[in-house]
Amino acid sequence: MKIKLIALDLDGTALRSNNTLSHAVAEAVEIAADHGIEIVAASGRPYHSMPESFLRLKGVNYVITSNGAAIHDRGGRRINETLMKKSEIEKTLSLTEPYDLIWEAFLLGATYTDNRYLRDPIRFGCTPAYVSYVQNSRGGLDDMRRYIYENRSQLDSIEYVCTDEILRESVRKILEQNLKETYITSSSANFVELMHKDATKSNALKWLCERLDISPENTAACGNADNDADMISCAGLKTAVANASESCKKAADVILPSNDNDGVANLIKLCVDY
Repeated sequence: MKIKLIALDLDGTALRSNNTLSHAVAEAVEIAADHGIEIVAASGRPYHSMPESFLRLKGVNYVITSNGAAIHDRGGRRINETLMKKSEIEKTLSLTEPYDLIWEAFLLGATYTDNRYLRDPIRFGCTPAYVSYVQNSRGGLDDMRRYIYENRSQLDSIEYVCTDEILRESVRKILEQNLKETYITSSSANFVELMHKDATKSNALKWLCERLDISPENTAACGNADNDADMISCAGLKTAVANASESCKKAADVILPSNDNDGVANLIKLCVDY
């Protein structure tokens, strides 16, 4: 198996838990580029929240954002998108009206969030290492439900943040039972993310493979969360880091060291040695 493309989730996978990129991973990515391997960042983040430390690395020519809702090239040009259906957003707002949730919306690569979350991210489950990222990457609004409704024709995705597990999962179950054109996933414990049913990391990876004339068998993928499992499943070399969720690990054939122990660097060494 000759690996020609490696798709990497960022948060909790290529990035350490303190939201930084290690020297070992950065060096490994550029070594892969020297061997002619395409490196694809595949993140739940929208484009304007992607870490420059990773995007500027040699070989990172494509970026899958918002869990597959949009794909950008190295220059930031949006080359593919799969927007949410307006009717599904309207239904989501109706179904969740009784609940006081923190909503976020991704539109054209930018993020908008509830001012309550922006003022105090830790209160809503954000780790200290990501507070600065949250507060510097989002626009804050007092009425997110209204913003989502007014922009329902052009949203990449929406998500709600909830630290109450019972409430979070009960709302998710309601949405899963009623939304037929929406993909629902999670990139971390307190987030539930919604996008078009075709806006997945796996579909974005397949689209890139067709564009680049690379067989999925000649790809590798690595992640750490539920929203990475489908992408891992469709890759030729299926890997997850040791800190991954159970569903993510089940999709993988190889479990690498954790994100804090340069698991991605180990993956790239494996691919280069192929």
